[in-house]
Amino acid sequence: MATEGPGGEAASLFASKLEQTGARIARLRMTVAAVAASAVLLVAAVLWLGRAVTVDPTRRAADELSVPGWAAVTATDETYGSRWCLGECRVRMRTWTSEGTVEDTAHEYWQAVLDAGWTPADPELCVGGLGEEGCYVRDELYLELWVVPVDCSDRYELCVGSEVTAVVAAQAALPRLAEDRRAYEESV
Repeated sequence: MATEGPGGEAASLFASKLEQTGARIARLRMTVAAVAASAVLLVAAVLWLGRAVTVDPTRRAADELSVPGWAAVTATDETYGSRWCLGECRVRMRTWTSEGTVEDTAHEYWQAVLDAGWTPADPELCVGGLGEEGCYVRDELYLELWVVPVDCSDRYELCVGSEVTAVVAAQAALPRLAEDRRAYEESV
């Protein structure tokens, strides 16, 4: 039986230490990879949840209506109320100007509404407006569209086009919308 000398013992000790260091480095690499993957997933979750919390559902619903460029030349928004229905529910009124006729524009918007997953609402839910109209529901939201010819101030001016108004609100806001509509009709 051969005995190791002092140099062999040192080499064995060195090899053992080297093996332990290699194992530690491998664990450290795995830990860094796990932390990096967790950080990426956490950032993605925060961004996804942040968008869900910050984007108003009424705005998202109005933005989802995909129509040709001629049917949405310009758009303006009016909003009031709280998106969480604190005190008063959020109501968004978006108005687009269109270069098309009332019939063509109405067809494009009604098709866009149906393509976005809206279903026609019970006519008793409709608040009512002027011109070609329709009202729809989806999830907890309510949408009503009116399409009217543009108002031309000069009778000699070539006046072509239409104006589309969409009211998007939580269904909880419907009694308030109906009340506002009745007050408007009584004042006119």
